[in-house]
Amino acid sequence: MMKRVFKTLSGMALCMTTMVAMTSCLSDESPYQTGFVFGKPRTVLNMLYANTPTDSIVFYSYGKWSLTRDGGNNGWCKIATTSGLGNTIYSIPLSFEPNTTGQGRGVQLYFSDTDHPGDGSATLVYWQYATRGDGTLGSAADVRTITGSDGSRFEFAYDDLHRPTSLNITDGTPTFSRQLRLTYDDRDSVVTVTDNGKALRGFFGPDYQPLNLIGSGDTIAYYAQYYSNGMPVSTNLAFNLEHHSPNGQLSCYAFKLSGQSLEPDSLHCADSLRIGLRANGLTELQKLKLIYSKADNRCQSIDVNQLVFGAQQCDPYQLLSLFRFTRNTSILSRMECPEVTYDVEATINANKAVTQLTVKRIEPGASPQDVTYTFEY
Repeated sequence: MMKRVFKTLSGMALCMTTMVAMTSCLSDESPYQTGFVFGKPRTVLNMLYANTPTDSIVFYSYGKWSLTRDGGNNGWCKIATTSGLGNTIYSIPLSFEPNTTGQGRGVQLYFSDTDHPGDGSATLVYWQYATRGDGTLGSAADVRTITGSDGSRFEFAYDDLHRPTSLNITDGTPTFSRQLRLTYDDRDSVVTVTDNGKALRGFFGPDYQPLNLIGSGDTIAYYAQYYSNGMPVSTNLAFNLEHHSPNGQLSCYAFKLSGQSLEPDSLHCADSLRIGLRANGLTELQKLKLIYSKADNRCQSIDVNQLVFGAQQCDPYQLLSLFRFTRNTSILSRMECPEVTYDVEATINANKAVTQLTVKRIEPGASPQDVTYTFEY
């Protein structure tokens, strides 16, 4: 007799899940069909962030099936259904515990036709990064307030996924304040940032990070740097984060990385930073050499390196790690430019999060100025 065997063949992360038909001649079996067709996910290897809460598997099985997983420590992956009938489409919810281990971890899921296990089978792999979508470790503590000895104050709020929902900045004077409000539409994958009453929106991916934020004439986005021949520079060598305003104002942060990886869980620290500011037809450029301590900048929710610039000059979008490639994974110990030098000293608690950050501004011909920032979680 003839039997028809349907199997699922998948490549690595960029290959689409497909189905092929096979035949063989046997005299002692009735014809049957077996195998799986996956609508979701479409790849064998599937990546998760430390704060990814859920996913689902959508597939069609030709025969009765069961699902098992590898024998490792995989209780962090919860599966709603592990068996079912044939000739049926299934949508199985998955839930994931936050990864607070400091290491990436994975689980393999094995699908098998229970009546013909040797013919119908498929494998899916889920890998959970040690870091959240913003580049912080899954165990990172949420900073609630930062109080500066210069009278400045930073106030933060977050949702259950540790995504920032608000930021208030004051500098101790009645003339300056900065307020950001953030909302996340998880159905349409849109984040809205209201910045002192002005709204900017952007689409986000599984990391909850926007590639750009666009408002009425305003744009905040990554931009490529270019060689003199017009060819773009690879992002792991150099890139810009730019703020464009409709009145022609521009803030440009140009990072030089020298080939460091920007993949999730990678360690990367920019060698140098150039900050260009253009307003009222005038352009100001700072060239900064960056020197780092051994302290990890991923152990608290915010990018503490932004505090070197002070309440008025820090970039609140980078402070909140809305563009994680700009977040250096080590805390600065020194920042140098021709006009001024900043010495930075971080005090770390048992969880490796910052409790105090002292910034000393050293300018030729002037007395050093110290600002100490105290953190509350």
